[in-house]
Order: sequence, then structure tokens, then C-alpha cells
Amino acid sequence: MANILEEKLREASCLGDLEGVETLLARNTDVNSQNPVNGWTALHWACKRGNERVARLLLSHGADKNVRNFKQETPSDICTYSNIRDLLGAAGRLPKQGDCQTFVPNYIRNAPLNGQVELGIKQPDFLSSMQKTALPTTQNDDLVLKVRLSHSPDPDFIEIEIPKWKLTYNALLKICCEELQIAESQVERIRKLPNTRLRNDNDVKRLTDFQALEIVSITTDKSGNCYQSIDCKDQTILY
Repeated sequence: MANILEEKLREASCLGDLEGVETLLARNTDVNSQNPVNGWTALHWACKRGNERVARLLLSHGADKNVRNFKQETPSDICTYSNIRDLLGAAGRLPKQGDCQTFVPNYIRNAPLNGQVELGIKQPDFLSSMQKTALPTTQNDDLVLKVRLSHSPDPDFIEIEIPKWKLTYNALLKICCEELQIAESQVERIRKLPNTRLRNDNDVKRLTDFQALEIVSITTDKSGNCYQSIDCKDQTILY
């Protein structure tokens, strides 16, 4: 497994896949490992291909700028980029592009289209499980409430569900009115039974599962009948 990751590090350095290099270095992959065919290290490839950010990252993780490949070439010997040679502290003339005959690995001949290395690193099972369950847990975290219309001919409650993350006074009022088939403008207050008035978002956030609520309508005539909204025509509240 170590040999595979080391070759992946050289490949990522060659392609300029900074994220891949960071991932492999975080797994303690040997930054100075050499290819068994040509002796190139990850730093050789970063310098040869002009990937300055990768070269800086490798050096910060202990890459040896003096290591030699099997032709006795250091990373600076095969580097034609002045900015990277300055990073290595190399002096003298720049080598020409044709000066270095190199073995061409498959990851250059068949480079990935997105410029990223397929690392094939499997996440621990517990992390995969957490990622799979995190979203449904958030989405299904609903509060169940019992709601009825005060002084309605039908005394039964209906149950409503509302996501806790969107639990506000206005959201509660809206869903109660939708379920009870009344207009929001007809609501005088929301009462938490037996005798507590809900006034704002903070009051609403203290509600618990299966809390019983009553929707109290605005009085519309002198007799004190507050429920003209359901008396004006035959309506059935489904529950």
C-alpha cells in the first residue's frame, strides 16, 4: 500500500494536483520516495513540470532538494523554470528542454482530464456512516403539535408537524391556519393550553412534542361569537 501511495504522490506532483498532494502528505506518505525505474521523486516531477505551489508544499514537508535520480540529476538539474530554481536556491544556466531525456510514465501519456489524481483512499466506515445519516437527521427533526380551533363545534385536536429549524411564530401561525382552513387575519392569538399566550419566536421555541394549542379567532359580532369563519358555511376540519 505504501508503494502505491508514493507513486500517487509523484503522479499528483507531476499533474499539479495540490489537493491530492496535501491529502497524501497528510497520510504520512514518504515525500522523498523514488520511482524504482528512474529514481525520480515527487519534487523532481514538480520542478520538471513547473508546479511551483506543489514544489513549495513538498519542500515544507521535508522534500530533499539534493536527492538525485538514477542519472544523478537533482530536481534543479531538470528544472527549466527560473521561479522554481530560485525556490531551490539553484545557480547557473537553465537547462534546455531537450537536455533531460526522461522515462515517460503512464500518468503523463494518459493524464486525467480534470488534472486530479484518483487516490482510491477509502474513508473509515464510521465517517461514511455519519455522512450518510447527517442530512436525513436534520431533515426529519420535526416538532409534532396538537392544534384545534377554540370553541369550535368540533373539540378534537389535529396533529401538525413543523421542522424545528424553521420554528418561528409566523411559521407556526401559517401552518396552523392552513391545517384548520382559516385565514391568518382571523387569528387573535395562539394559546398554549391550558392558559398561556404565545407572543413571539422565543415562546414558540419552548414548545415540546405533542403540546396542545388553541387558535383563538377575532370577535366579529356583538354576541361575542368569535367563530364566524367556520359558521358562515358548512366546513369540515379533517383530522
